[in-house]
Amino acid sequence: MKVEAKPASRIRALLGKIKAPQKVLHSGSQFRFLQEEQARLKMRLQELKRELRNCPQDKVPFPVPEVPLVFRGQTQQGTEVPKSLVSNLRIYYPLPGGSALVNFDDPKVAYRVLQQKEHKIDLEEFWLRVQVQPLELPVVTTIQVSSRMSGRRVLVTGLPGGLKLSEEELLDKLEIFFGKTKNGGGDVESRELLHGGVMLGFVKDEVAQNLCRIGQFTVPLGGQEFPLKVSPYMSGEIQKAELRPQPMPQSVLVLNIPDVLDGPELHDILEIHFQKPTRGGGEVEALTVVPPGQRGLAIFTSESC
Repeated sequence: MKVEAKPASRIRALLGKIKAPQKVLHSGSQFRFLQEEQARLKMRLQELKRELRNCPQDKVPFPVPEVPLVFRGQTQQGTEVPKSLVSNLRIYYPLPGGSALVNFDDPKVAYRVLQQKEHKIDLEEFWLRVQVQPLELPVVTTIQVSSRMSGRRVLVTGLPGGLKLSEEELLDKLEIFFGKTKNGGGDVESRELLHGGVMLGFVKDEVAQNLCRIGQFTVPLGGQEFPLKVSPYMSGEIQKAELRPQPMPQSVLVLNIPDVLDGPELHDILEIHFQKPTRGGGEVEALTVVPPGQRGLAIFTSESC
């Protein structure tokens, strides 16, 4: 959407025209013309205010800070992932059937293991041949977001931690409080618990505007009263995201594992093999196996988690 240039400055100019002192006019027609012009300017001022409130902000690209990621052995069966591949500092990596993911304590060990593309594992009766390859994760580097201020929604923040209330109970109490006209509220038509706050949507625009104008409220929750802040709700859409592959220096992906052993036994054999110094191995921090015919998701989290 193309936004008209500098609507705020135009509003100030219109205000100056409306509030400018009027000269004494002796002609009735000139006075009527001035009244009509003033009414026209007021209408145009209201149009510009609505345009400024409803138009989206500029699309702003911003870099995503680098976060060290690590695999700690956490996996998820199947292929269904959350709404986003990146969620709560997590990245989900799909693992095909007949594969394993090994995470070493020392990146140098992973480097040595990768020098040999095929590994032969002695099972006494036969050799188990598997291939290894490095692992790279698709990491978001830049996101371009467009945002819009909602006219009927507000964001309630300042909620204390440790409240002994379920999500529904919390939303009910906030809806009741902000639904009362004596608190400056009105009829609530939508509500949602977000990270760090609650979104409340109202039937009428003026309710949200009034609550934002008041700003600070003391709200009873769980037998106590807490100071909460109400501010305008900004909704945003990701317009563009740039990805780049990020090598995982401690991880090795094992592929083409034949269907000859059950899961637990295969897990133990692979762990023993990749811990042997004679095979270039070392201390294994985490290992997961996806048997042939199944699929899984390896979950990478930040090192601080």
